[in-house]
Amino acid sequence: MNAINVSSLPLTLQQLFRACLEKDPQFSLQNFDYSQEGLVYKDPQLGELKIDILNDSVNYQRQGHRGKQEIIAKAVGLNKGNKTIFDATFGLGQDALFLMDLGAQISGCERHPVIWLLMKEALLRADKSIELILEDAMSYLKVLSESPQKPDVVYLDPMFPHKKKSALPRKEMQIFRKIAGDDIDSEQLLSAALSAARDRVVVKRPLRSPDLGKGKIHSFEGTTVRYDIYKVL
Repeated sequence: MNAINVSSLPLTLQQLFRACLEKDPQFSLQNFDYSQEGLVYKDPQLGELKIDILNDSVNYQRQGHRGKQEIIAKAVGLNKGNKTIFDATFGLGQDALFLMDLGAQISGCERHPVIWLLMKEALLRADKSIELILEDAMSYLKVLSESPQKPDVVYLDPMFPHKKKSALPRKEMQIFRKIAGDDIDSEQLLSAALSAARDRVVVKRPLRSPDLGKGKIHSFEGTTVRYDIYKVL
Protein backbone atom coordinates (compact mmCIF):
# COMPACT_ATOMS: atom_id res chain seq x y z
CA MET A 1 0.00 0.00 0.00
CA ASN A 2 1.32 3.44 -0.93
CA ALA A 3 1.51 6.02 1.81
CA ILE A 4 -0.85 9.00 1.71
CA ASN A 5 0.59 12.21 0.32
CA VAL A 6 0.57 14.37 3.45
CA SER A 7 0.22 17.61 1.48
CA SER A 8 -3.08 16.34 0.02
CA LEU A 9 -4.66 16.10 3.46
CA PRO A 10 -6.73 18.87 5.07
CA LEU A 11 -4.59 21.30 7.05
CA THR A 12 -5.88 20.05 10.42
CA LEU A 13 -4.89 16.48 9.53
CA GLN A 14 -1.47 17.64 8.40
CA GLN A 15 -0.99 19.23 11.81
CA LEU A 16 -2.06 16.02 13.56
CA PHE A 17 0.36 14.01 11.44
CA ARG A 18 3.21 16.35 12.42
CA ALA A 19 2.30 15.84 16.09
CA CYS A 20 2.63 12.08 15.56
CA LEU A 21 6.03 12.56 13.93
CA GLU A 22 7.22 14.66 16.86
CA LYS A 23 6.20 11.86 19.21
CA ASP A 24 7.58 9.08 17.03
CA PRO A 25 10.02 10.03 14.22
CA GLN A 26 9.37 6.61 12.61
CA PHE A 27 5.63 7.24 12.33
CA SER A 28 4.25 6.74 8.82
CA LEU A 29 0.94 6.98 6.98
CA GLN A 30 1.83 3.80 5.07
CA ASN A 31 -1.22 1.84 6.25
CA PHE A 32 -3.70 4.72 6.17
CA ASP A 33 -6.27 5.71 3.60
CA TYR A 34 -8.26 8.95 3.53
CA SER A 35 -11.46 10.03 1.81
CA GLN A 36 -14.38 12.35 2.50
CA GLU A 37 -15.75 9.62 4.79
CA GLY A 38 -12.70 9.91 7.03
CA LEU A 39 -9.40 8.31 7.94
CA VAL A 40 -9.00 4.51 7.79
CA TYR A 41 -6.21 2.30 9.09
CA LYS A 42 -5.67 -0.88 7.05
CA ASP A 43 -4.04 -3.90 8.62
CA PRO A 44 -2.74 -6.33 5.97
CA GLN A 45 -3.98 -9.38 7.89
CA LEU A 46 -7.05 -8.22 9.81
CA GLY A 47 -8.63 -5.54 7.63
CA GLU A 48 -9.77 -1.99 8.34
CA LEU A 49 -10.15 0.07 11.49
CA LYS A 50 -12.17 3.26 11.24
CA ILE A 51 -13.68 5.32 14.05
CA ASP A 52 -17.05 6.77 13.10
CA ILE A 53 -18.66 8.45 16.09
CA LEU A 54 -21.69 9.75 14.19
CA ASN A 55 -22.73 6.57 12.37
CA ASP A 56 -21.39 3.68 14.47
CA SER A 57 -24.51 2.96 16.53
CA VAL A 58 -23.00 -0.17 18.13
CA ASN A 59 -20.13 1.65 19.83
CA TYR A 60 -21.26 5.26 20.13
CA GLN A 61 -25.05 5.31 20.46
CA ARG A 62 -26.49 3.67 23.57
CA GLN A 63 -30.14 3.01 22.89
CA GLY A 64 -32.58 3.17 25.77
CA HIS A 65 -30.04 4.30 28.35
CA ARG A 66 -31.15 5.73 31.68
CA GLY A 67 -29.00 8.86 31.66
CA LYS A 68 -27.38 9.59 34.99
CA GLN A 69 -28.98 6.46 36.42
CA GLU A 70 -26.59 4.33 34.35
CA ILE A 71 -24.04 2.59 36.56
CA ILE A 72 -21.07 4.26 34.87
CA ALA A 73 -22.62 7.67 35.63
CA LYS A 74 -23.15 6.66 39.25
CA ALA A 75 -19.60 5.32 39.48
CA VAL A 76 -17.98 8.57 38.37
CA GLY A 77 -20.33 10.54 40.63
CA LEU A 78 -22.18 12.74 38.15
CA ASN A 79 -25.07 12.87 40.61
CA LYS A 80 -22.62 13.89 43.35
CA GLY A 81 -21.40 16.95 41.51
CA ASN A 82 -18.34 15.52 39.75
CA LYS A 83 -17.96 17.17 36.35
CA THR A 84 -14.38 16.90 35.10
CA ILE A 85 -13.22 13.44 34.05
CA PHE A 86 -9.79 12.49 32.73
CA ASP A 87 -9.76 9.23 30.77
CA ALA A 88 -6.20 7.95 31.12
CA THR A 89 -6.79 4.96 28.81
CA PHE A 90 -8.84 6.71 26.13
CA GLY A 91 -8.56 4.14 23.35
CA LEU A 92 -11.67 4.24 21.15
CA GLY A 93 -13.41 6.59 23.58
CA GLN A 94 -16.85 4.95 23.88
CA ASP A 95 -17.26 5.54 27.63
CA ALA A 96 -15.75 9.03 27.51
CA LEU A 97 -18.12 10.14 24.76
CA PHE A 98 -21.12 8.67 26.57
CA LEU A 99 -20.19 10.55 29.75
CA MET A 100 -19.73 13.70 27.68
CA ASP A 101 -23.27 13.28 26.34
CA LEU A 102 -24.43 13.16 29.97
CA GLY A 103 -22.83 16.53 30.66
CA ALA A 104 -19.32 15.64 31.87
CA GLN A 105 -16.28 17.66 30.81
CA ILE A 106 -13.92 15.12 29.28
CA SER A 107 -10.20 15.13 28.61
CA GLY A 108 -7.82 12.23 28.19
CA CYS A 109 -4.64 10.80 26.79
CA GLU A 110 -3.72 8.07 24.33
CA ARG A 111 -0.17 6.78 24.08
CA HIS A 112 -0.16 5.19 20.60
CA PRO A 113 0.10 7.61 17.65
CA VAL A 114 -2.02 5.44 15.29
CA ILE A 115 -4.95 5.25 17.73
CA TRP A 116 -4.54 8.91 18.70
CA LEU A 117 -4.59 10.07 15.06
CA LEU A 118 -7.68 7.98 14.23
CA MET A 119 -9.47 9.25 17.33
CA LYS A 120 -8.54 12.89 16.84
CA GLU A 121 -9.74 12.82 13.23
CA ALA A 122 -12.99 11.14 14.29
CA LEU A 123 -13.58 13.74 17.02
CA LEU A 124 -13.04 16.56 14.54
CA ARG A 125 -15.42 14.97 12.03
CA ALA A 126 -18.07 14.56 14.73
CA ASP A 127 -17.50 18.10 16.05
CA LYS A 128 -16.71 16.80 19.55
CA SER A 129 -14.62 19.11 21.69
CA ILE A 130 -12.37 16.85 23.77
CA GLU A 131 -8.77 17.59 24.71
CA LEU A 132 -7.00 14.36 23.79
CA ILE A 133 -3.28 14.39 24.50
CA LEU A 134 -0.76 12.19 22.70
CA GLU A 135 1.11 11.01 25.76
CA ASP A 136 1.82 8.00 27.93
CA ALA A 137 -0.68 8.01 30.80
CA MET A 138 1.93 7.49 33.51
CA SER A 139 3.82 10.58 32.37
CA TYR A 140 0.75 12.77 32.03
CA LEU A 141 -0.80 11.67 35.33
CA LYS A 142 2.37 12.88 37.02
CA VAL A 143 1.78 16.30 35.43
CA LEU A 144 -1.82 16.28 36.64
CA SER A 145 -0.77 15.29 40.15
CA GLU A 146 1.21 18.54 40.39
CA SER A 147 -1.57 20.69 38.92
CA PRO A 148 -3.65 23.00 41.14
CA GLN A 149 -6.72 22.02 39.07
CA LYS A 150 -6.98 18.26 39.21
CA PRO A 151 -9.88 16.49 37.46
CA ASP A 152 -12.65 15.31 39.76
CA VAL A 153 -12.28 11.77 38.41
CA VAL A 154 -9.59 9.75 36.68
CA TYR A 155 -11.13 6.92 34.65
CA LEU A 156 -9.21 3.74 33.82
CA ASP A 157 -10.22 0.98 31.42
CA PRO A 158 -7.01 -1.05 31.12
CA MET A 159 -6.67 -3.69 28.43
CA PHE A 160 -5.49 -7.12 29.49
CA PRO A 161 -4.28 -10.19 27.57
CA HIS A 162 -7.06 -12.51 26.43
CA LYS A 163 -7.15 -16.02 27.85
CA LYS A 164 -6.27 -18.58 25.17
CA LYS A 165 -9.63 -20.31 25.52
CA SER A 166 -11.72 -17.18 25.25
CA ALA A 167 -13.50 -16.21 22.05
CA LEU A 168 -11.67 -13.78 19.82
CA PRO A 169 -12.99 -10.23 20.01
CA ARG A 170 -14.57 -8.71 16.94
CA LYS A 171 -12.31 -7.64 14.10
CA GLU A 172 -11.95 -3.96 15.04
CA MET A 173 -10.87 -4.82 18.59
CA GLN A 174 -8.37 -7.35 17.28
CA ILE A 175 -6.78 -4.60 15.16
CA PHE A 176 -6.87 -2.21 18.11
CA ARG A 177 -5.15 -4.74 20.37
CA LYS A 178 -2.53 -5.47 17.72
CA ILE A 179 -1.70 -1.77 17.48
CA ALA A 180 -1.94 -0.74 21.12
CA GLY A 181 -0.87 -3.88 22.98
CA ASP A 182 -1.86 -4.72 26.54
CA ASP A 183 -1.64 -2.36 29.51
CA ILE A 184 0.99 -4.23 31.49
CA ASP A 185 1.58 -1.21 33.73
CA SER A 186 -2.03 -1.04 34.95
CA GLU A 187 -1.35 -1.51 38.67
CA GLN A 188 1.18 1.31 38.63
CA LEU A 189 -1.35 3.34 36.64
CA LEU A 190 -3.86 3.06 39.49
CA SER A 191 -1.36 4.47 41.96
CA ALA A 192 -0.54 7.36 39.62
CA ALA A 193 -4.24 8.01 39.01
CA LEU A 194 -4.94 8.30 42.74
CA SER A 195 -2.36 11.07 42.93
CA ALA A 196 -3.90 12.91 39.97
CA ALA A 197 -7.63 12.86 40.85
CA ARG A 198 -9.42 15.27 43.18
CA ASP A 199 -12.21 12.93 44.31
CA ARG A 200 -11.95 9.38 42.97
CA VAL A 201 -10.54 6.89 40.50
CA VAL A 202 -12.95 4.63 38.63
CA VAL A 203 -11.65 1.38 37.14
CA LYS A 204 -13.68 -0.58 34.59
CA ARG A 205 -13.18 -4.32 34.96
CA PRO A 206 -14.68 -7.55 33.58
CA LEU A 207 -17.28 -8.67 36.11
CA ARG A 208 -15.36 -11.64 37.56
CA SER A 209 -11.84 -10.27 37.27
CA PRO A 210 -9.74 -9.57 40.37
CA ASP A 211 -9.37 -6.02 41.66
CA LEU A 212 -6.73 -3.91 39.96
CA GLY A 213 -5.28 -2.91 43.32
CA LYS A 214 -5.97 -2.49 47.01
CA GLY A 215 -8.23 0.15 48.49
CA LYS A 216 -11.46 -0.29 46.55
CA ILE A 217 -14.39 1.14 48.51
CA HIS A 218 -17.33 0.16 46.28
CA SER A 219 -18.33 -1.42 42.97
CA PHE A 220 -21.23 -0.84 40.61
CA GLU A 221 -21.92 -4.11 38.82
CA GLY A 222 -23.52 -4.67 35.42
CA THR A 223 -24.12 -7.94 33.58
CA THR A 224 -20.60 -8.26 32.12
CA VAL A 225 -18.53 -5.43 33.63
CA ARG A 226 -18.20 -3.57 36.91
CA TYR A 227 -16.89 -0.16 37.91
CA ASP A 228 -14.61 -0.16 40.96
CA ILE A 229 -14.27 3.03 42.97
CA TYR A 230 -11.09 4.12 44.70
CA LYS A 231 -11.44 7.29 46.78
CA VAL A 232 -8.66 9.82 47.07
CA LEU A 233 -7.62 10.14 50.71
